[in-house]
Amino acid sequence: MNLMKTLTLKNLKLNRKRTIVTIVGIILATALLSALVTLVSSFQYSVIEYQKQKGGDFHVKFSNVKMSELSEFKNNRNIESTFETMGMGFAKLDGCKNEDKPYAYVMATDEAGFERGCFKLIEGRMAKNEDEIVIPRHLKTNGRIDIKVGDEITLDVGKRYDSNTESVISENCAYEHEAETLTDNVTKHYKVVGIMERPGYGMEDYSAAGYTFVTYSDELAAIDNGSKSEADTTLTVYSRYTQKALRNKDAVTADIIGVDEKLFAKANNSSVEMTAEESDRFLKEMENAKYDIYINGFLISYECVFPIDGTFKALFTVAAVVALIIILTSVYCIKNSFNISITEKIRQYGMLASVGATRRQIKSSVKTEAAMLGVVGIPVGTMSGILASLILVKVVNALSAGWLNFALSFHTSLPALILAVILSIATIYFSATGSARRAAKVTPLEAIRNTKEIKIKSAKLKTPAIIGRIWGIGGVISYKNIKRNKKKYRTTVTSIVICSVTFIVISYFMSMAFSVVGMSYASVDYNIGINMSCKKDLDIEKLSELLSGIEGAEDYLVGAGYYFDVDKPEYTKEYGEYCGQLYDDSEDVSQEFLITVLNDKSYDKYASDAGIKNADTGAILVNKGTFDVYNEKSSKYVKEEMELYKYKAGDTIRCGYNVYEDAVDDDNAVEGDTESSTEDNSGYVDEETINKGVRKTVDVTIAGVTDKVPTCYNGYGNTSLLFMNQKGFESLWADGKSGNEFKPGNAIYSAYVVAENADEYQDTLEKETAENPEYSQISFYVSNMDKQMRDEKSLFTLLGVFAYGLIVVIALIGITNIINTLSTGMELRSREFATLRSIGMTDKQFAGMVRLESVFISVKALVIGVPLGILISYLLCVMMNRMGGAIIYKPPYKAIILCIVVVIMLIYAIMKLSMTKLRHNNIIETIKNENL
Repeated sequence: MNLMKTLTLKNLKLNRKRTIVTIVGIILATALLSALVTLVSSFQYSVIEYQKQKGGDFHVKFSNVKMSELSEFKNNRNIESTFETMGMGFAKLDGCKNEDKPYAYVMATDEAGFERGCFKLIEGRMAKNEDEIVIPRHLKTNGRIDIKVGDEITLDVGKRYDSNTESVISENCAYEHEAETLTDNVTKHYKVVGIMERPGYGMEDYSAAGYTFVTYSDELAAIDNGSKSEADTTLTVYSRYTQKALRNKDAVTADIIGVDEKLFAKANNSSVEMTAEESDRFLKEMENAKYDIYINGFLISYECVFPIDGTFKALFTVAAVVALIIILTSVYCIKNSFNISITEKIRQYGMLASVGATRRQIKSSVKTEAAMLGVVGIPVGTMSGILASLILVKVVNALSAGWLNFALSFHTSLPALILAVILSIATIYFSATGSARRAAKVTPLEAIRNTKEIKIKSAKLKTPAIIGRIWGIGGVISYKNIKRNKKKYRTTVTSIVICSVTFIVISYFMSMAFSVVGMSYASVDYNIGINMSCKKDLDIEKLSELLSGIEGAEDYLVGAGYYFDVDKPEYTKEYGEYCGQLYDDSEDVSQEFLITVLNDKSYDKYASDAGIKNADTGAILVNKGTFDVYNEKSSKYVKEEMELYKYKAGDTIRCGYNVYEDAVDDDNAVEGDTESSTEDNSGYVDEETINKGVRKTVDVTIAGVTDKVPTCYNGYGNTSLLFMNQKGFESLWADGKSGNEFKPGNAIYSAYVVAENADEYQDTLEKETAENPEYSQISFYVSNMDKQMRDEKSLFTLLGVFAYGLIVVIALIGITNIINTLSTGMELRSREFATLRSIGMTDKQFAGMVRLESVFISVKALVIGVPLGILISYLLCVMMNRMGGAIIYKPPYKAIILCIVVVIMLIYAIMKLSMTKLRHNNIIETIKNENL
């Protein structure tokens, strides 16, 4: 057995080139697998860490825990660790602009709480004693109270008391306004030492009445250090379950709070529907539960090994598919290296068998060779994969800066790397097993004669006459050689086909992705969109002054939208037929109209562009729209542009809206306590909605009809649009005629800006609105279209980095296989070439023959690979269109041409190098060499 190992090692040393090429293939396959598992591990780790920062490093939060009960949590074997917080109370904040959040909620914790709670510090430091405090950033952005690090504050901390129920209100309950007061106030003095992001939902509910202020607790710190407290203080305990407990989290939690386990599990399983009786029972049990709880569901789903969360299930599925592709490609390519090795050594195996070597020993020799190659290739490949994934993580963070919510952290997992090594070993094992069996089956006589490799009938070697006429004897020999060595060249062709198809498909996907992004933003003629919300009516002229006053505003528009319904509008025949496809008796239904009041400058410009004079006398009707119309002949929906209504300048449209009882009884109803009826996507209004509330109507005169829309309103193609200026809209209610003393409220305020630099404009706008008290009651939601388009392109670029990276490595594996196959094949045929040269073949004919073989191989591979790549890319386009896209298929010509050029050059270069080496061989010595 030692002799066989010695011979195997000696053969590897003698055939250095093939050994190196095989090791390179193993290194690439292992590197790909290692990089894949490391990236998956890094992504999983990053998501978990992000969720810990966002929502806290705990699984279940238990509220109203007595200090004396804390030991039950500390000693629970299902709980890995805990940290605690203590509610100190609420304090009224003077000058707070958020009427629904008028308090500071003072919470105390210790080092463990600061470390594992969702307290993300952005300035200063955490509190270290009970006289220091950390405040949230949204105290300034939402409450408009500006407190800086270093300021000293005084808080009268007490309990919230509901006078109606005569009970204390808990920390996360919404503000009760007149019904509640603060009692048992205690004055506290604090120094602000830090500012943090708003705590997560588990620590500050979005409806909570107070901003969370966090101070330090000596009492909690002492408990963590092993001291016992005699005080019967109420705590909130944040617990982390063990991995085993996570698999049975519902049973563990139900046992702690004292409710029915099966009922609790059923209530927390979204895929199981509860009966009404079970739902009532569950609510009663939770009312009587020992503790109130909050479940950090996202973190649990991310950290739970089984069942796997949907997010990671998709990730692991993709990773498994990619790993399978890598293994199959690698097995196919590395197996070819072993097959070539067997072919080279078949006579040696025959001689060994003739002197007593058993099949088992010969098979073991091949597997030993695989093990020796793996011992070198796997460690190098693993380290290369880790290094590649580190570089990719840095590339991902560079490309995703600004749009990915978290930075990807590089993280290596020992189990993941062990899995990669096992997969690599499996790849090598499956690559060598077939070759080992083939080597063991060969009889000594067949091996010594070496005739088994080429078994082909003469009819199959028949060469088309045209090849001989065009290329002569060199072409005939080239053609016959490819025919009789189908197995070897099939591997080369398959490698080229795989690489070609993958490159063409991914190139098409990338070009399609970028074209889709471009198409989606092509109709957007602005780069800053702003939605505004406020409990009171806004002055659009003041808003337009704000937007136009910011440097870099090239154009702008401010609008206030009000929805009305029009009973039996005068449809055109075409639009009426379209509505008839959607509803029965379409002529008898009401249609939703959006009246948008524009700022004066934008309205005058719009009227001028539309060619409408005296636009101040009424409204401008946009009378064209584009709709998806069902075509019965093609059985498909096609986009059609059509005129909507028969209205013309001077006509009147009666617009209806509803005023509800609470609005009629309220003196401030004009501030938004009225609303129009609801709509679906087509604008249809149902009678039930119209009949609700007190019905009001108003007559709107058409000043002009156009097919144009104002700048920035291109996205409203399926909505019936009317545009007015502020003066014209207010005149509809000027004299309170027809009982319309209440105008519709709940306006939709929006603005659009064409900015020279969208990023700078957004920064300036956000700064001015945050610092100016005049806008403290208005919520601004800014959409930077330039940034959104950059982010989407960055996302696809990021996908492209991974996709093209995968192509490159798979291509490298394929190229090593091609080099191995072609160069070894040329060497094995060196006696044949020497014989041809000895009977008169010139160097020119020899070179021509080799070039023809390159052409035949390349053409065969490209004839299969290019059409297959085009077909798959076309199917990808069809699939995208079925998902709602409207993409016209265009073959990726650049990728196809590049693929053709690279394949031809690659094959020719490999064979040219091999041919150059053979030219220098001595003809007689080569013919005499029996080892070839």
